[in-house]
Amino acid sequence: MQKTSYQVKSLNIGKIETHTYGKRSFESAIGKQSIKGPVFLGKRGLQGDEQAFKDHGGEDKALCLYPYDYYSYWNGIFTRMEEVALFGENITVVGLTEQEAHIGDVFSFGGAVIQVSEPRNPCYKLAAKYEVPDLVVRMRDTGYTGFLFRVLEEGNVSQQDNLVLLEPHAEQVPVSLVNDVKFFDKINKEKLEKVLAVDALSSSLRSSLLKQYSSKK
Repeated sequence: MQKTSYQVKSLNIGKIETHTYGKRSFESAIGKQSIKGPVFLGKRGLQGDEQAFKDHGGEDKALCLYPYDYYSYWNGIFTRMEEVALFGENITVVGLTEQEAHIGDVFSFGGAVIQVSEPRNPCYKLAAKYEVPDLVVRMRDTGYTGFLFRVLEEGNVSQQDNLVLLEPHAEQVPVSLVNDVKFFDKINKEKLEKVLAVDALSSSLRSSLLKQYSSKK
């Protein structure tokens, strides 16, 4: 039986630098560059890719994916477009969106094995970079956030490697549903319970949603 496969459009790494956009300055590795690879993907991310672990990164957030499918949408909003790593993602992938990806889905990526852990949480740095003040709100409203992976098995990866679905998670909770619970339908206990039942949900998001659930009792 043929397994579902998704094309990696770009593989991206970056260094933490000081960025100044308008009146805002901050430290970030948002300015990523495309590489062909191969490059080692470890438990904390791609070799050579720096992450600000205070707000980003860690083993539950080792790899960030953004769907290439949305680039055309943002092209109508941004005055300038990056050709790669539009949102500072590590992998830009064709066809794998928040509706198709489920928390806990396991994929092979080159010599590595990765698992969807949580949606990407949009932050002000993206809004500052593109000078779109309501960009975070737009990303939440559209659901075009991207999502994150943990690394189950380390290995070398390259832009030529596809993401191949090895094992769909049994609970079948799409990333889009988690976004809905996080940002909109916050008091829906049924949805919250459905999300919290997924063992592969990142520990930080689980903690946040448990507080959200407890507050609604």
